[in-house]
Amino acid sequence: MYFILTKDSFKDSPFLKFITVLLPYLHPPVLHLLLLHTNWRKTHKSKHTILYCLVNLLLLAFAVANILSIVALIVDKQKRTDDLLLHSIILPSFFIPPAYLLSTSCCLVPGQIGFTDTGINVIIDILILICPAISLVLVDEKSKYYPYSTAIPSILILVRLFREKCSPPKQSSPPIPTWRVAAFVFILVLAVLVYGLLGSGSIITLYDHFHPPKGADATSS
Repeated sequence: MYFILTKDSFKDSPFLKFITVLLPYLHPPVLHLLLLHTNWRKTHKSKHTILYCLVNLLLLAFAVANILSIVALIVDKQKRTDDLLLHSIILPSFFIPPAYLLSTSCCLVPGQIGFTDTGINVIIDILILICPAISLVLVDEKSKYYPYSTAIPSILILVRLFREKCSPPKQSSPPIPTWRVAAFVFILVLAVLVYGLLGSGSIITLYDHFHPPKGADATSS
């Protein structure tokens, strides 16, 4: 929506601006909660109980971090209004890929945990992961192509969805190779870092909103 509509459209409609920012933030918590619901209903052996609970706890924590970010976004109206590009394109390019890859490219069932994609989908997954890093380099160099580079992960995700519709990917069968477990661990650690930063930033924003400095209160009064 940011690239399709003109800046005047957003100026004339605060609601349109809010929806443009909110929709990318809704995607990860929905994926995490659906994944948690699916994983919760799957059976597991008693020896895998600790791992099973840990995975579900992490999924719940990721969803909570995303929900906190939405609350912070709603509360912090000024920042949301000042930088539409940041909240509708740049930040989502970092926190959407881990959620998507965990839900489509990984098996979270204890005893079968691992990265499951094969063929061309592996290349697409790698591109989805490295595009945010490329975006960081471009923004550091103040490249004019930076806004477009941040949209690439979303395009690649659409390509994945189209491929899955046309030809469902083949899943690797047990035993799971070591590299697939390592790839899953990498994606999971990346998710922990991304949603940890997102959640802590949201908590700081909410704390600053509900506990403003005393000088700010005196100035406003």
